[in-house]
Order: sequence, then structure tokens, then C-alpha cells
Amino acid sequence: MRYRVPHNPRIEHEVRHRARLARYAGLVILWLIVLLMAFVAERKIPDQHLPWKPLSVVDPVGLATRVKAARAGADPKLCRGIMSRAGVVYAEVPDRTEGELCKMRDAVRLETGLARFEPADAPLACKEALALTIWERQVVQPAADELLGQGVVAFQHYGSYACRRMYGLQEGPISQHASADAIDIAAFKLTDGQVISVAADWTDPGPRGQFLRRVRDGACRVFLTTLSPDYNAEHHDHFHLDMSGWNKCG
Repeated sequence: MRYRVPHNPRIEHEVRHRARLARYAGLVILWLIVLLMAFVAERKIPDQHLPWKPLSVVDPVGLATRVKAARAGADPKLCRGIMSRAGVVYAEVPDRTEGELCKMRDAVRLETGLARFEPADAPLACKEALALTIWERQVVQPAADELLGQGVVAFQHYGSYACRRMYGLQEGPISQHASADAIDIAAFKLTDGQVISVAADWTDPGPRGQFLRRVRDGACRVFLTTLSPDYNAEHHDHFHLDMSGWNKCG
């Protein structure tokens, strides 16, 4: 016959009480550890790696840059304020709707403060413009200086806003271009007039190809989606950069 522990309400109450105290103590210890880690992070870890720190264009690209850029870009006033403090001059672009497919909202046209666009007409959702500003300042120009010995004066592109579905198909998902939240960068014009082209120089083993791969890798740390010739044949001649959807780098 199996032994049964005698029922004792006082002992059972004491056990439950001690179990609750142990859980509370565990939670307190956990929060103390979290606060201690945050305290250390505030003093030891650079701002670009901390998601709760304000976004600044002058900070190098870090672990939290992409998250902070997406968050700041969702706030029109904050987005424009960050660009203005970085010396970027922009013009407001009127909202635009084309049927049920395309809606451009919160868009700007970048004018001065970074490399120019060729062609010049490239309306961009503010979050896309903000990400481009960070990418140009912290990735493109440093890479050009280090690998090519000069700066980038212009981005040559295939367009930003375009009312269409992905890959121009009749059916399927709507492209991020349909909201001006994407741009296709085809080439980079340098100070001396040289042009570094994705189509012509992607496979170059020298500085030109190294530059393109460096700026692609850097874009993956700033934009939510970065697509290059490594992704598929449709991107053999340009980088697709956008600030919507899931994180994707290829």
C-alpha cells in the first residue's frame, strides 16, 4: 500500500507562500540584471548600436541603424527634422493616387546636401530619403574615398516612383515603387567623371567591383530590402533599395 503524505493546510499554505516569494525574487533579480545591462550599454556601447538612442546621420552604421531609420521614417516630422539637421535640403512632393494600385504619400524631392540624382526627378517617401542620406554619408562616400580615391557626385538611377506591380507583371504583389518607397540605383558618377556601373563593373575583381560590393553590403545594414545582381537576373544592372516589408539582402 502506497504511503500518503498527511494533509496539513498550514504546511501547504507555507509552501505556496514560499513559491510566490521565490517567483517575485526571480523577477526582481531579472529586472536588476536588465537595468544593469542597460546602464552599462548607455556608457560603453556606441549610440548606433542602441535602438533606444535617437537616430543621427553623423553616426556610423551600426546594429540598430536600420531599425531606427525605419522607426524615424514612420514619423513625417521626425524624418524631416533628422535630414534638415544633416544639412539636406528637400522639397515637399504633393500626395498622389493612381487608381487603387498606387498611392504616394509623405514624399520629398532631395535637392542639395548629398550626391545629386540623374535624372533629377526622383520623388521619395521620406523614410526612403532618410535611408539614402545615411547610406550616402556613412557607406557610399567613405567607400569611394578608400577604394577609388575620390567622391561620388551623382547617383544614376532607373527611377523611384512608378505605378506598377513587381517586375512590371500584370498580376502579383504591388511594387514598393508604387508608393515611392524604393529606388533603383544603376551607377555612381565620380568626381573625375568616371562612372561605376552595376551592369559593367559588378564582376570586376579590382577597385570598381570592390566598391560596388562594399556599398551593397552597407545598404543591407541601412535599408530593409537590398537586391543586387546576386539576388536574381532581374537585378543584373541595378541595386533595388527600399524601406518596406521584411528584411532582405541579396
